[in-house]
Amino acid sequence: MGRGAGNCPLELLLGFLHNPKFNVRPLLKCIQEQCLPLQSEMEWGYQLPYMVTGLLNQHPRTAIKMRAGESPDDYVGFWDQMVGSD
Repeated sequence: MGRGAGNCPLELLLGFLHNPKFNVRPLLKCIQEQCLPLQSEMEWGYQLPYMVTGLLNQHPRTAIKMRAGESPDDYVGFWDQMVGSD
């Protein structure tokens, strides 16, 4: 339920496991009814900039700064900045 790259969303893990004893539907219902309303009130949950910092083994402070800046959804620009591309 965290925002960082080290947190695997439970719904993705359960889907990946393909275990018939895991029923994903109740989890999706909980996310829909409980988590989505929270996300509309505050930035919370998985964010791509945190994935980028995790992939590059960097502290998430740059992702935090990017999300608070003028272009919080410019993922390509953030990637280019992080890897030094043009």
